[in-house]
Amino acid sequence: MDLRQPAVDSKNYVWVIVELRGTSENFLGLEDRQGRTFVPVTADKDAALMLLGKLPAAGDGVQRQVEAIHRQRLGAIATEQGFAVDLVDAQGRVLERLAPA
Repeated sequence: MDLRQPAVDSKNYVWVIVELRGTSENFLGLEDRQGRTFVPVTADKDAALMLLGKLPAAGDGVQRQVEAIHRQRLGAIATEQGFAVDLVDAQGRVLERLAPA
């Protein structure tokens, strides 16, 4: 029996870092040098995991993990909360703005 995880369609999905605090789950939000808030996402899971490893340690009781999410759903949630969505590489360099704030 093959138990591989199904592939994620990169045209419709991105990988996002999620912070877990007890039963609360939030997308990781950052601020750029100009003070604009954004949610960093990557095109593939490996890049998201590498980016996760470059972040400073999370606060007490906070765990971080990487999850796939539909681009449009994330864009709608982020925009509603005043965040842009930026596609970044494994080093955190912005490649493209996917959703405005």
